[in-house]
Amino acid sequence: MTTYAVTATRDTGWWSLVAVVGAREVASQCRRLEQADAMIREAIALVLDVDEDTFDVDITPCMPAAENLQAAATQVKQLRQEVDRLADQVTHDTAQIVVQLRTQTDLTVRDIAWLVGITDSRVSQLTATLDQTSAT
Repeated sequence: MTTYAVTATRDTGWWSLVAVVGAREVASQCRRLEQADAMIREAIALVLDVDEDTFDVDITPCMPAAENLQAAATQVKQLRQEVDRLADQVTHDTAQIVVQLRTQTDLTVRDIAWLVGITDSRVSQLTATLDQTSAT
């Protein structure tokens, strides 16, 4: 799938969107960055006469008057994405170790909760399917 690089430049209350598609520039505008994807996709699709879901866009905001703030905002966004990734990993690893502790040791739910750093209710939730399977 083709990905088009899009520059979003802030200009008096609007974002000006520009993508190079082949040998021509395709432009659009939007009020908010959350609208940029849909607006530039529509413009590119019209120029290429294709569906909007047949290509990807990579939008890079450009704020010349606030470059230092833009760099800081980009860094914060990257950190938030890393935190989300780590949170997913912690959720997965927690469930895995709780199940292993419950099935491979004689520890109580409260001991497992203390060891892993979660509530005993959460241990019970994570092992509920184990308890149901054991009952049948």
